[in-house]
Amino acid sequence: MANPYFKFKQFAIHHDRSSLKVGTDAVLLGAWADVADAKRILDIGTGSGVIALMLAQRSTAQIDAIDIDEESTKQAQENFDASPWSERLSVHNISLNDFTATATAKYDLVVSNPPYFTDSFKPTDPQRFSARHNDQLPINELAENTAKLISANGRFCVILPVKEAGLLTAALRNFGLFPEKEFWVYSFTGKEVFRKLILFGKNETNCVREELTIETGPGQGYSKEYIELTKEYYLNF
Repeated sequence: MANPYFKFKQFAIHHDRSSLKVGTDAVLLGAWADVADAKRILDIGTGSGVIALMLAQRSTAQIDAIDIDEESTKQAQENFDASPWSERLSVHNISLNDFTATATAKYDLVVSNPPYFTDSFKPTDPQRFSARHNDQLPINELAENTAKLISANGRFCVILPVKEAGLLTAALRNFGLFPEKEFWVYSFTGKEVFRKLILFGKNETNCVREELTIETGPGQGYSKEYIELTKEYYLNF
């Protein structure tokens, strides 16, 4: 059985009941997302709440987190309550469409580690299905709702595989959001890009591209760049 919790430097994440366990994608987004001047943050598809907690650690923002899976939101709430930032964190068991329809505030930063599988084999476990397959959160739906939820100078930060990142970028253009910064992530030196972190804003400008390799090679340890990005969170860094 996998470890039911994951210990970071300033908080712990219990994720045994969550639809989405703590993983590299979530940690990358939580460490990379731009929290500068953000007073209100929204985490779409929070799972165990790890990204929301990482953003709480390095900001003073009020953070809302939403997820359609009830058990995930219950566990996220427990993780929030046990953290040093519980008063700034709120979780809601609700779909993105319903949340947008009832939202009374705009967000300076929206983040998401969304489900992205479209054509692959779908697991029979309904919790895993909703966490990894985009049937319940299509790319166009994510794009349209995000555009409605961000403030005038708001930003949207997301992590996706290359193909899906391209589809989301095209969809967001239809709603007036454009890529301002891309972070291309490689697993090892010499491998192809396996994830893209993208920051979107409302100004169409030249997109800045940066790169990160997680490990220099199999069994050779983490790169200096990855350690620098995540050192405020991982215990062994």
